[in-house]
Amino acid sequence: MTTTETTTTAAAPARPMRNLTEHLDKLWGLVGFIIILTVWHVSVIVFDISNLLLPSPGAVFAEMIERAPQLGKNALITLREILTGYALAVIVGTSLGIALAFSRILSRIVYPVLVIGNSVPKVALAPLLLVWIGFGSTTSSFLAMLVAVFPMVINTVLGLTSIDQNLIKLGRVMGGNAFRIFWKVRLPTALPSIFAGLKLSITLATIGAVVGELIAGQGGLGYMSQFMAGQLEMEATFAAIVVLSAMGVTLFYLIVWLEYLVIPWRRGA
Repeated sequence: MTTTETTTTAAAPARPMRNLTEHLDKLWGLVGFIIILTVWHVSVIVFDISNLLLPSPGAVFAEMIERAPQLGKNALITLREILTGYALAVIVGTSLGIALAFSRILSRIVYPVLVIGNSVPKVALAPLLLVWIGFGSTTSSFLAMLVAVFPMVINTVLGLTSIDQNLIKLGRVMGGNAFRIFWKVRLPTALPSIFAGLKLSITLATIGAVVGELIAGQGGLGYMSQFMAGQLEMEATFAAIVVLSAMGVTLFYLIVWLEYLVIPWRRGA
């Protein structure tokens, strides 16, 4: 047997083992979720915790089935608020990030304003939003946008300004104009940083939408959990929180899946 054949034979079983290891790594999150549920269930039984403080996972699951229509209706309201605020944050954040990356004067003027604006607790703006916009989903969507826009700006600027200048010079030597260099060199290089902002922003948009519902909402999972807690219906409160958590995780991994499709050269990273 030649050296090449020996190497090929040795590498053949290594590839399935690598794929198996990758699939097993993805199961660790599920294992952690099962551990949390087990500890939760055992704690309720061992310490005899009242349902008014902490209902068991089984009771919460039963409540989710019983209130499925109500949960679904409120989940759609929250989802619409999250996606609206997130879309605005992505559009405004990336546009402003591109402008700041290519204009030093604009960056010096706007960047400090963004830092100051981001340092203001968004909850403190809630009374103003109630006066300006009023109660309802619009306030929640706007608050989601305010919370989520800053990471998009920062990560877009970081991605577009951290590029190796030798690549820019190479593009110019090969006859590329500013637009082609941006499209072929700058943007692909900045995509990992931009997607980091996208993943962070979807999480913050979820938080912002829920905070908006707690303050000015007339529907949604955040509003439902607050209302049910006021009625001391803790199973329903936890059911709304579980559905909200599942929604947030799903939206996050949708962005991860989109990153997997858009940046194929980072799949092995």
